[in-house]
Amino acid sequence: MNPSPCCVLFDLDGTLVDTYSLYMEAFRFTLEPHFKRRLNDTELLALDPYAEQRLLLNVLPEADFNESFENFLTHYARFHEPLFGGPYEGVMDMLKTLQARGHVLGVVTGKSREAWRITATRMEEHGFDDFFEIVLTDDDVQLPKPSPEGLLLALDTLELGPEQAIYIGDSQRDYEAAEAAGLPFGAALWSHAPGRRSFADPVSDSEVGHTFHRPSDVVTALARQETSHR
Repeated sequence: MNPSPCCVLFDLDGTLVDTYSLYMEAFRFTLEPHFKRRLNDTELLALDPYAEQRLLLNVLPEADFNESFENFLTHYARFHEPLFGGPYEGVMDMLKTLQARGHVLGVVTGKSREAWRITATRMEEHGFDDFFEIVLTDDDVQLPKPSPEGLLLALDTLELGPEQAIYIGDSQRDYEAAEAAGLPFGAALWSHAPGRRSFADPVSDSEVGHTFHRPSDVVTALARQETSHR
């Protein structure tokens, strides 16, 4: 992170909010008519559920997509209250501190715009959406991560260069997208969902990678960079 970033871009699911159980159940019920049974978590993870619209397009006949996606959104909303894990511990404090210190915050996610709205609406009382100057979803890009398209679009919209930002995510796909966009990357390791830590070693070994075990580590690292460049 050299010079110190003024912009912090985040992945969403598995990075800022815990939607693992929510997504698993919404996918399970959405895909049940196609597979004639409810898939278990291992089977669902094998389908690479990084973006709900792309998963459905990969698995189902194209003619079934619109109805299936509407069904997914229905299940996602229905299960949101009992299964949404909310922000990870320390995330809200991190966002508040970064914003107070003048950092521009944004989200670049594989989530659909409709699913983002459901989650953002349920979190209105926390002012979650108000932290972000830009939110780009899967609907805003042609190519998903690890393509850098979303990150580059965010930087272009904010009129910033890659050297002025950092991307924080929880997957190999996020890391590769940041690398392709020329951004430093931070591995969010506070999620305990399956597979989240498998990319920590290559991130640590890279020249532009950082591993964060708690959201507060992000604040500390950025503050340290600011101090070192004064």
